[in-house]
Amino acid sequence: MKYAVANVSSAGSMPFPVLVMDGLACALALWTGRGLRGVQSMGALMQSWDANAPILRDIADEPATRALMTSVGVPLSTLVLHAPVAPSQVYCTIANYRAQLLEAAADATRHMTAQDREDRQKTTLDSFEARRRTGEPYIAMKGTACIAGANEPLRIHEGLASLDWEVELGVVVGCRLKNVDAHEALKGVAGYCVVNDITLRDRVFRADMPNLGTDWIQSKARAGWLPTGPFLVPAWNIEDPSTLKLRLSLNGEQMQEGCVSDMIFSIGEQLAYLSSVVGLEPGDLVCTGTPAGIGTHYARYLRPGDVIEASIDGLGSQLTPCVF
Repeated sequence: MKYAVANVSSAGSMPFPVLVMDGLACALALWTGRGLRGVQSMGALMQSWDANAPILRDIADEPATRALMTSVGVPLSTLVLHAPVAPSQVYCTIANYRAQLLEAAADATRHMTAQDREDRQKTTLDSFEARRRTGEPYIAMKGTACIAGANEPLRIHEGLASLDWEVELGVVVGCRLKNVDAHEALKGVAGYCVVNDITLRDRVFRADMPNLGTDWIQSKARAGWLPTGPFLVPAWNIEDPSTLKLRLSLNGEQMQEGCVSDMIFSIGEQLAYLSSVVGLEPGDLVCTGTPAGIGTHYARYLRPGDVIEASIDGLGSQLTPCVF
């Protein structure tokens, strides 16, 4: 990671954005004289991202900045990390990785004959191409109260026996997007981060209302169910986001591994779709889908005492302890 923006606090202060390089952090307020706006908070910083981005890029690339970081920067480890986003809207794309859908189809056919399993796999593969030709991304909303810091404990209350993990690439919007195509949408990305879309599987479909489809409020929207960060890495530091690899381990055992290139609908296509339906604003967060290896596949869900580690190449790693 060349450099990133983090959201931190110190000695009980309100969280504030910092520039992070080589494990050192400096408050962005140091560069207000260069024209950076909204340096008092991540929310304010993102609202002026269009103006801030070229200034921040110049600052971070200057040799003088590295010298300043060395002389006055403090170790990031001495600060409290908070989620590096403050969105007004959070969206989660559902069923967007080919490998995850193939795995789910295979899991559902364990009792079938080999021929039937092969036929089901072919049908699933064909459905991917049909969705690409004529379909649209399937995207749900998730409340902003779900957002938690990268290393905050995840509370598992009594009765939540099917709480599952989903490592995802988080995309943070840098400008207003309304009715744009995929190419323009991708140009409007401010940066990327790691997210873990925690989901309560047995509440996705309501047993008391089986004909009404999915219930994303009960299954995804509780406080703390979106560990985010540790950093926001500016988009210009990621040459090709489709090459990013995602991983998640549970108690040191790898459960998920995938690549962004396995998405059915690309980052730009997801943003373009949202821009045509609801519009996107600076700071909004889009969680873009999860690869194979969710807890349902292993018939293993989260329990108090578990530790989740979720990471994406170049974006850092989050460590989430599960507690009562």
